[in-house]
Amino acid sequence: MDLQGFYDLGIQPKAGIIEQKLICPKCSPERKNKQDKCLSVNIEKGFYNCHHCGWSGNVKLTEKKDFFIPTPIELELTDRVIGFFAKRGISEATLAHWKIGESVEYMPQVQAKRKTINFNYYRDGRLINVKYRDREKNFKLVSGAELIFYGLDNIKDSEHCYIVEGEMDALSLHEAGVYSVVSVPNGATKGNQRLEYLDNCHQYFKDKKQIILCTDNDDAGIALRNELARRLGHHKCKYVDFGAFKDANEVLVSQGSETLRKLLKTAKNFPIEGVVNVLDIWDSVLNFSEHGIKNYSMGVGESDQYLKISLGEWSVVTGIPNSGKSDVVDQICCNMALQHGFRVAFFAPESFPYEGHIKRIANKLNQANCTKEQLNGSKDFIADNFFFVKIDLQNLTLQSILDKFRELVLQKGINVCVIDPWNTLDHTAQRDISYVGRMLSEITQFVQQTNTHLFLVAHPRKMETENGKYIVPTPYSISGSSDFFNKAYNALTVYRCLGEETHLGSDAVDIHIQKVKRKENGKQGVFKIAPDFKNGGAYKNINETDQRIIVEKRTFEGIRNNLPF
Repeated sequence: MDLQGFYDLGIQPKAGIIEQKLICPKCSPERKNKQDKCLSVNIEKGFYNCHHCGWSGNVKLTEKKDFFIPTPIELELTDRVIGFFAKRGISEATLAHWKIGESVEYMPQVQAKRKTINFNYYRDGRLINVKYRDREKNFKLVSGAELIFYGLDNIKDSEHCYIVEGEMDALSLHEAGVYSVVSVPNGATKGNQRLEYLDNCHQYFKDKKQIILCTDNDDAGIALRNELARRLGHHKCKYVDFGAFKDANEVLVSQGSETLRKLLKTAKNFPIEGVVNVLDIWDSVLNFSEHGIKNYSMGVGESDQYLKISLGEWSVVTGIPNSGKSDVVDQICCNMALQHGFRVAFFAPESFPYEGHIKRIANKLNQANCTKEQLNGSKDFIADNFFFVKIDLQNLTLQSILDKFRELVLQKGINVCVIDPWNTLDHTAQRDISYVGRMLSEITQFVQQTNTHLFLVAHPRKMETENGKYIVPTPYSISGSSDFFNKAYNALTVYRCLGEETHLGSDAVDIHIQKVKRKENGKQGVFKIAPDFKNGGAYKNINETDQRIIVEKRTFEGIRNNLPF
């Protein structure tokens, strides 16, 4: 977990502990009790708040600086560099084509200047970034420079291309006679795959007819391969299985360029749509056997006890009018952006105008009624993580909305989609009762193909009462079809408990988890949250002790008001 943002502010949290109490670097030096731990920190969400001086903020909500442009320097292709690459099967001619050379560069890992190999990253002939490698296999990219693919200019005019995991593999494919090749700039990790370099370069791949993925043959490499295919489109991607070899360079060194060239021709298709072959998904079978379903916390109240979100699924959210359906979904999306680095796409006509919706998101991210300064501080985070499908006549059918979401998967790598609400879509194509079922099947197909999660907000067809109180609706109550319950993976109902005041000064909200298709993701049940309107309307857990005190206070006041004196 990256703590650098806290360290930059003088906050010193410990790794691995989500919520901590620390000494405030702002006010503690001036206080009598300098060791009072008055600063609350949540390292997962990035929040910090001092209960003494009021200093607060979120280290994830910071303005981005303009990209730094490195200055080109004259590089020397020395005998030492030529000899280094020769041992790895790379010829001098290949090094000259890729403009590789040597320079002296400060390497932070050893805190000293070292002779380094320079891998230059160009776009349209302009130097954008440089990766340095020293003799001890330490690497660094230019601080503040833009992340792009290595070798972009090689693929501009081709209908197909190869993507590898490192510069050495790109050179290896070149050595084998494959020239339309690029490399990711920073390898692969098992964690969340943001692929900032694809955000910056997606237009280079949009019109490619075929993309062959040649990532390393390990868990991290396979995770990278899957995320690239998700974003670029499985239908246009193939992948190379290096078998007993780790990567392309290992094949080149041990077996030669001809063997590498033949192996590249054995690229496999991703599973054909509508057909599942055991061999095509065997890596996924092994991963499932070892790790099970990967799911993610929604971060609201006690939600982890009842439902965690998996990708490749969709959830229906319902509730009577003014129950807070949209507001709760916004909170979940904010939490998933902060906690998991997820990106979110909205089609939300009822949250129009965009300005108001964005302000409410900023309030929830900051857990504050944002000042202009806090709003500006949130701008880049919101721009990176939240996207809004334009509300116009061209974007009113389900298919057109899903197409826009699909474009955002490629361009921005979105993980979560929201349609809010269902009744604002154009349903003029409805001819019979099978229409809703067909449309919900389209949603299922979309989330499975793009490995996203979609929240579908839908209104109940009518509100029923019992003893003067609204009955909690179920997805079977949604206007149109029982398929909303039958086809959804998960079903949530938001129910505002009118008159049930909380310690936050607002009514309690019950979240009813009424369906969880996969038991690995949770179970049916109910938990309480409430909006904290003094702090941006962020939804918070209901503290049972505080809730009991309020009930007891209300009971006492009722008794006192009925006393005869």
